[in-house]
Amino acid sequence: MLRFLLPLGMAALYSIPVLAETLPAAMPAVSEATITSVNGKIWTLESSIRRVLEIAPERRQSEATIEMRQMELTQAGSWPNPSIDLRTDNRIGKLSGQGGINLSQITLSQPLPIRRLAHQRAAAESGLLAAQASRREQFLLLERETAHVFHAVQFAVAKHRLSHERLQLTNSFAAGKIATREDRIKRYLTPLETGRLALLQEEAHQADILAERDLENALIGFKNLLVLNGKDSPETMPLILPEHPVAFAALASKLDQHPTVEAAHLETESAEIGVEVAASRRYADPVLKFFHDRDFNNGATMNITGIGVGIEIPVWSQNRAMEGKARADADASRARYDALSRDAKTRLEQAYAQLIRLQDQTRLMEEHLIEPARKMFELTRRSFAAGESNVLALVDAHYAYFDARARYLELLHGCASASADLRLAAGLSVVDLKEYQP
Repeated sequence: MLRFLLPLGMAALYSIPVLAETLPAAMPAVSEATITSVNGKIWTLESSIRRVLEIAPERRQSEATIEMRQMELTQAGSWPNPSIDLRTDNRIGKLSGQGGINLSQITLSQPLPIRRLAHQRAAAESGLLAAQASRREQFLLLERETAHVFHAVQFAVAKHRLSHERLQLTNSFAAGKIATREDRIKRYLTPLETGRLALLQEEAHQADILAERDLENALIGFKNLLVLNGKDSPETMPLILPEHPVAFAALASKLDQHPTVEAAHLETESAEIGVEVAASRRYADPVLKFFHDRDFNNGATMNITGIGVGIEIPVWSQNRAMEGKARADADASRARYDALSRDAKTRLEQAYAQLIRLQDQTRLMEEHLIEPARKMFELTRRSFAAGESNVLALVDAHYAYFDARARYLELLHGCASASADLRLAAGLSVVDLKEYQP
């Protein structure tokens, strides 16, 4: 008979209006547009990323690299400088009988980079584009790092609030306030029950101390990363479940545009053009020479002007080693590009699967664990206050509810971190990176 009455009794309890203190839901969804701050600015993920991109020393480093590549491009299109040779001797003085030393020859030489300039410019242009892609990659790495620090603060704040809520609840338990209304039946707490509730209170107190320590550490990391001054703790948006990503096929189709892959492709292109540069350097540039000589003949000084061409004769060395080295470098660069493309697809697939898995698990926990644990905790409190259950049932329901909420926060934090990893793997950004192009 009890086997049939028990389900009916539980159903009746669920239908009774809540007499005990109503427990809050696990984590309400909050829109960024509805958040206001009493003390000032609330940091969102986007504003935090923008702050880091504006002040990070890594940005200056990448811009210096681009400037270096720009100078290489400028130098690659420059002609070699001409040279001038001056010769003085006493030939004219001896022939004229006047003696002395005179300027007898002026030679102007200009190397002609007929073949190599175009190849050098093409290689330097690819190198510059690769540096710009590497800068975008650096920005994405900074964004992922900022997101992890930002989400760590969100997680620490949520844990601290949960621990503080638990501490306040156990304080009321220790004071004998199990329910919020005056019950008809006054519950007498035995010394054993009082001692067990006191232990529960102290455990909550210790957990609150640890949560406060974790929050302080997270805030230190956040303030140092964003270079925030002042003693006030920065406020952040609450931790929420990120949106479901777009289809994997849509992300994979644009993987070639990922800054890491694009930079590797451009470096490979530059290395392949470097083979042509090395081939054009196998022989020295021909040298165009203009000369002006002074001579003495038949009692008069004569000026002789001419033009000539100097060409290197590759008798002892044909400089094939330089070309072979460039080919080997191009092969290595091509292999790096293939490996990066393969690894980029693997990282994208893993990050996508991880985010989807965590999001599904979070939704299942919210639906099948958080709400049932909350209802069971409320029913157990009422039952304990009425003297129908013992303190162990109350303690077990307390642990089940708060442990479920703690695991739920961990899943939310995991989803947020996985979303940041997916953006990095897909080459996506929260902000428009074109705004930070020099």
